[in-house]
Parts: sequence; C-alpha cells; structure tokens
Amino acid sequence: MSAETPPADEGRMTLREHLEELRSCLIKSTIAVLVLFGVGLSLKSRLLDVILLPWNMARESIVAGGGTDPGVLLQIEPAEQIVFVMKVALAFALVFGSPVYLGQVWKFIVSGLLPHEKKAVQRSFPLALLMFVSGMVFGYLVLLPIGLDFMMTVVGEDQIASGVTVSNYFGLLVSLTLLLGAVFELPLLMWVAVRIGVIERETLAGSRRVAIVCMLIFSSLMTPPDIITQLLVSGPMIVLYELGLLMARKAETARDKEI
Repeated sequence: MSAETPPADEGRMTLREHLEELRSCLIKSTIAVLVLFGVGLSLKSRLLDVILLPWNMARESIVAGGGTDPGVLLQIEPAEQIVFVMKVALAFALVFGSPVYLGQVWKFIVSGLLPHEKKAVQRSFPLALLMFVSGMVFGYLVLLPIGLDFMMTVVGEDQIASGVTVSNYFGLLVSLTLLLGAVFELPLLMWVAVRIGVIERETLAGSRRVAIVCMLIFSSLMTPPDIITQLLVSGPMIVLYELGLLMARKAETARDKEI
C-alpha cells in the first residue's frame, strides 16, 4: 500500500504565492512613490521652504549674534539645483508614501508570523514609528540649525568666506535627521532585548559608563567634526539610554510574570 500524502496546510502560502505577493507589493509601492514624486515636483516651491527652514533659522541666529548673513545656498555644478529639487520631491514621496509601502510590507510579512509575533509587532510598531519621527523632528528643528550656526561661525569671517552648496546641505539634513530618528529607537530596542531575554536590565545598568563612551565615539564618527553637534547627538542618546533602563525594568517585570 502506498503511503497517503498528508494534506497541505491551507494557511501556509507556497513559494510561488509568496513571490506573487512580493511582486504585487513592489508594484503598488512603486506606483505610490512615482505618483507622489510627481506631486512633489508640482509643490517644489513650498517643499523648498520646508527643506530650507533649518538653514534660514541658522542664518537668523547668526545675524542676531552679530555675524554676517551667509546668504542663500550655492549652486556650483550646472545641474546641482535640478538634482536638489528632484531629491526633495523624492523625499516627499518617500515620507508621504510610507503608509502605502509600509502597509504593503506588513501585508507581505504577516503571513509568515505566528499569532503572538503578529501581536507583538502590532503593539510595538506605532511606538517605534512615533519615536523615529520624534527623532527626525528633533534633528530638523533643533540639531541642524544649532549645528549650522556653530559651523558657519566657528572661524572668523575675515579668515574664511562662508558658503554652503545645496548638495552638501541636503546631504547633511538627510543624514542627521535619519541618524536622530534611529537614535530615538534606543529605548524601544532595550525594552525588546530585555523582554525576550536577550540581555538583563542589570547588565545594561552596569554597562552605563561603557555605553556613554560608545555614544560619544558614535556621535563623533556620525556627525560633522565640531563639539556642539556631537554633544547635541550624544546628549539625547544618554537621556534615551536612561529612559531605556526604565522601560527595561517594566519589560523585566512583565517577563518574570510569564515564567
């Protein structure tokens, strides 16, 4: 007698179905980004006002402090301004298209999660998103204007002429806001690590000094070479580490109740 073939798990997708789902997610996400990219190009004047706000805040601070207004951003290469506008439109598309492509990513991965894993993601994702956005806003409204003010006035005006290109400014804006967004995820990462038992809260608390040194080194490597900007990055990291210890205490208590 031949052995009977066990019935297929109706709740489990085949490899081909996974690939088709991935293809559908990529197409929908790409269409959303392209449409919003076009919208961003049509709103370029308003978007440029938003993007240039930290620069204008720094200019006002420099003038208020008795310095010379560094003026508008510079265009050095012929196509630099066009590329800058396209980058701004793309950033607009990625930010405002995030509900679409993040929803598509969730739709793709949810089929491979167990019920408790799905519940954990659903509970932690809103907080993770809120903290990431908070970090980006902090970098945009606080860190970048102060850092630009310092970098543009650290050397005497009679020694070096000030001038920043649009490409350099946009690169600094993106890198610092994304960096601060990632940094603000630190408490949540500590909570997750303690909650699932990867590390104990006592270990994190005992490693506080080492963590602070690592934060200072990290900020010096990831930011422009001036002490003000580095402190503006490492300072929030230290505060967030202490917040992570408080969250880790709650995670440890909740984990112990389940044992």
